[in-house]
Amino acid sequence: MLMGSIARRYARALFSLAVEQGRVEPWNDALQVLKNAVEGSPDLRDVLSNPVYSKEQRRAIVEKLASALKLEREPANLLFLLGDRNRLAYLAAVVDTFRSLADQHLGRLRARVTSAVPLDASAAQAIADRLSKATNAKVLLDRAVDPSLLGGVIAQVGSLVYDGSVRTQLEDLRKTLKQ
Repeated sequence: MLMGSIARRYARALFSLAVEQGRVEPWNDALQVLKNAVEGSPDLRDVLSNPVYSKEQRRAIVEKLASALKLEREPANLLFLLGDRNRLAYLAAVVDTFRSLADQHLGRLRARVTSAVPLDASAAQAIADRLSKATNAKVLLDRAVDPSLLGGVIAQVGSLVYDGSVRTQLEDLRKTLKQ
């Protein structure tokens, strides 16, 4: 609970600045790249969150990371601030909260679409278009693969779930036949 409120505070502050400067989308993209870089490297994550390393050592690493990722000043400053306050563990939560605020500000929704096999670009676009019509908002897809679905897709937009999976259809048929 505390982690969420702290992350929201940092995200809201950075988001307000992004709106003020008209940089919501670029900063959102930069923060996603930063999050992926940190999450993708267990060694980097360890160095950034391990108290054995001094603040100076962590700051030097953060500077190199910000330079390598070509981060703008403000997203890089977020990283420095989190590092200086020993709160780098909050980075993913801050980035996720910023992303939610950006989506809301830009009038978009995120849908998690799970399929039995990876979706090609045209199928993903068709699903995004249908979900956009159903929700009256621009829908961005986060795709996942679950072979246990057998076929079809499950799309979740907020609390709404559209289940068109073969697995669910077979389960429904089995229940009907049992009655």
